[in-house]
Amino acid sequence: MQPKEEHPKGALTIMLIFMLTIIILWSWVFLTLMERGVTR
Repeated sequence: MQPKEEHPKGALTIMLIFMLTIIILWSWVFLTLMERGVTR
């Protein structure tokens, strides 16, 4: 019998953490720029 294929949970977890970090940092920079009024 062949073993069941499992999803690489470690890679998915790392990708989720990476994406969340990118989104949080981008939002923080965006809000900081909006507070300073650096929109043209």
